[in-house]
Amino acid sequence: MQTISMLALVTIVIAVLIVIIFKDWRVIAVALGAQYLGAFALVALSWPVNLAIVKLITGWMASSVIAFTCLRQNRERSQPEKAASLFFRGLTGLLVIVLIFILAPSMQERIFPGVDLVIIQGGLMMMGMALMQLGLNSEPYPVIISLFTFLSGFEVIHAALELSTLLTGLFVVVNLGLSLAGVYLMVSAEETSESIQEEEL
Repeated sequence: MQTISMLALVTIVIAVLIVIIFKDWRVIAVALGAQYLGAFALVALSWPVNLAIVKLITGWMASSVIAFTCLRQNRERSQPEKAASLFFRGLTGLLVIVLIFILAPSMQERIFPGVDLVIIQGGLMMMGMALMQLGLNSEPYPVIISLFTFLSGFEVIHAALELSTLLTGLFVVVNLGLSLAGVYLMVSAEETSESIQEEEL
């Protein structure tokens, strides 16, 4: 069980780093799927597997809706970015990871005394990186992905504190609602961009 939890944490760390560094929606979609898989493994440490898998399926459904919207919009691969930009985002991500590894033991002792350290680290990792990405982006797609990541991290920590079927259903509704809101924002942004281009012509 310890090996599975450590593999889940490593998966989450790599996934959130990929999400914050790269801007290609295809890469982000794959990383988000891996992130939900790691979150499922951490939730399964506290909940029965048949209930924890609801979070995995919901996460994959919500991220698939956003990914299919990007595919429907025929988004081209983003232009190659400067190395300085990639380095900056990667460095900020590493700083967040180091900070969380430093703060997590004291938070376990003072705030979450009965929660496994790996669960705290995984949950805070997703929440911290999501907040960082929200500060670095203003486009609808990365903003929605950040909200997915933050909510996933919150669910991981919450699952270790309480087992509630009602709240599980509520989180499912929130995730799917976020995906629909993301689709609306992405489509609206594309239509606005096309109308501006037509006016310029």
